[in-house]
Amino acid sequence: MNVNTRFVRLFIQNNFFISTLSTRFKNSFVDSMARYILYVKAASDQKSMGDCPFSQRAYMYAKLKMTPDMYELKPIDLSNKTEEFMKLNPDGKVPVLIDRQKDNKIVTDSAEITKYIDSQISEPYCKIDYNGPAVEACSSMFGKFAAFMKNKDDSKTESLKEELVNELRKINDYLKSPAHDGKFLLGDTLSEIDCMVLPRLRHVAVSGSHHKGFQIPDEFVALKQYIANGENDQVFKDTSCKPEEIIKGWAKHM
Repeated sequence: MNVNTRFVRLFIQNNFFISTLSTRFKNSFVDSMARYILYVKAASDQKSMGDCPFSQRAYMYAKLKMTPDMYELKPIDLSNKTEEFMKLNPDGKVPVLIDRQKDNKIVTDSAEITKYIDSQISEPYCKIDYNGPAVEACSSMFGKFAAFMKNKDDSKTESLKEELVNELRKINDYLKSPAHDGKFLLGDTLSEIDCMVLPRLRHVAVSGSHHKGFQIPDEFVALKQYIANGENDQVFKDTSCKPEEIIKGWAKHM
């Protein structure tokens, strides 16, 4: 075998080796990617979690059900949505969940996202199928809060405020009732309904106070304790935006 022939063979062998390593590295990279992508509203810095309570509901549930390597959080600037994001969800709303292992299945709406996560990851059990008195107690609160916040007719202010207080009273009454036991709505650990309710109550406390001078009545001791329990929980802390983001988010309705 002459020198030129040996050189050609070595060149081919080395390139095959390098190509094989490259393919293995590429496959390893693909395999190491998080299975889920969760798109949420971005904060003013375009990097961290924004003020959307629906995004926080999905984010909290992801943290409850998954290990950090299972999902990737992607904050989206809703005032400047990317073409990539609009292709995923033409409505342009958040949150949006992508499941890479299911042909990039797209799930929109926070309630549907939590249901989908639960269908794929059974443990830990977060009581997503619960349909008891806590649901009735909490279901109308945020709608009444939004109506109160967005109102520009002074003649309706007091009646809308009273309606909001009545909904908060329902939650407080439930928390005081024999049907309730524990730090959170369904016990001593966070459940799916807490992921829905706690972010909304934070909007009431932060933005209601700042923009409308509204305070949760002191007599609602059980409700205030529940909110405090949420604020002391690490999952809630890790998924919450700065108070200024909530104030800014509601400012456009003032």
